[in-house]
Amino acid sequence: MDEGQEAAVKEFFEDFVTAFSSFDGDRVATKFSLPYMAKGPGDVCNVFDLRPQLAEYFQSYLDEYHSQGCRECRYSNLAVNRLGSECVVASVTWNLVDASSVSVTSWSESYLLAFANGRALAFATVDHVGD
Repeated sequence: MDEGQEAAVKEFFEDFVTAFSSFDGDRVATKFSLPYMAKGPGDVCNVFDLRPQLAEYFQSYLDEYHSQGCRECRYSNLAVNRLGSECVVASVTWNLVDASSVSVTSWSESYLLAFANGRALAFATVDHVGD
């Protein structure tokens, strides 16, 4: 992975944290390309072809997290593996915290990122179930 791609991956996650803090599903959706696939626990797998559907999907999670007291998200344990010259899989641990920085929830997730015009966008994510 070249320096530009490494910077784009870090920028993806830093900007995701900022987008999350807006609690605006439309803003979070800008971090993802279409079509986008989200693999969750069990048989849960969602595929989105339209930006409004994707924004609504993220908004439902943001509203749930906000109702649980979450006010900020943080990531740690960033691990990146190159998938050829155009894509990477980037794994992180997310920690959602309240206004006092007390953890509300955490989980690990991997992002399949593609590079375009010096920017990384996620085209698929996988929640780590059973860690």
